[in-house]
Parts: sequence; structure tokens; C-alpha cells
Amino acid sequence: MGEGMKVWEGVRLYENTVCRSPEDLFLMIQEALRIGSGALLRVFSKDRGSYYVHALFDDEKLLLIEVIFMRTGGRIRGEGALRPFLGMMERPFIADVYSLGDGEIKDMILTNLDLYDVTPHVFLFELFTPKLWRSPIPPAIVESENLRSLE
Repeated sequence: MGEGMKVWEGVRLYENTVCRSPEDLFLMIQEALRIGSGALLRVFSKDRGSYYVHALFDDEKLLLIEVIFMRTGGRIRGEGALRPFLGMMERPFIADVYSLGDGEIKDMILTNLDLYDVTPHVFLFELFTPKLWRSPIPPAIVESENLRSLE
């Protein structure tokens, strides 16, 4: 598994912002993309064990995603990180959102190539379509045992 995602901060737009719905986060991402070429998220949840998600988006799609469990340091990378990311949006959560320039996005991808390779490059609008986050996620995305073992 190695180290966690290496992160460049970019321009901090929102810090410790309470989001009551996925739409709140989507609007903050849109604001970051209006200013720059990408959005870096750090999203926190107290749901099912304390964890946070790092995710990087360009103006079209998800580029990097990783879940980090605060208590154990366990990590879920790439496709398996989608379930906890979407699951945390079912209740209020806290988000930090940064705007990144094109060069910062490229640096992050090059520094995290292993993570880039395992991340499903889902379109941003698809990820935030209400029917996606309200409906059950196919079990092929991640086995719940995998999630529990890392908490």
C-alpha cells in the first residue's frame, strides 16, 4: 500500500465547512473549478469509524481518491474508496476544498501515479447525480469486509 496520497494544498477556498448534502459539496467543487483547473477535497466523516477522503478532480472527472482511517491509518485506494465517499454524503459531513492550477494537478498525478492507475475516472456530474448516491452501489465496487478490516 505504501504511503498516502502526496498532497499539494493549492488555494484554500473552504475550510471545515459543514455540508448537509452532496449538492453543497458539488457547489464548492464548481467554485474551485471556476477559479482554477482542479479541485482537491479533504472530506471528513464520523460515520462507521472516523475516516477522511482525499479526492482530486479536474473539470471533468475524478483523478485520484483515497480513504484514510484516522484510528488505524488503514487505507482504501481507488475504486474501493467510492463507497465510503458516497456513503459519507448521506449525512452532514465536513469538507475542505482547494482550487489547483493545471501545473499542480499534473504534479499531483505524477507524484501519485500508482493511485491514478487504480482510480476509476468517473465523470464529476455522474458522481453527484442524486440517483447514484441514493441507490445501492454494486458490490463489485468494494466488499464491505474490506472496509471494516481497515477501520
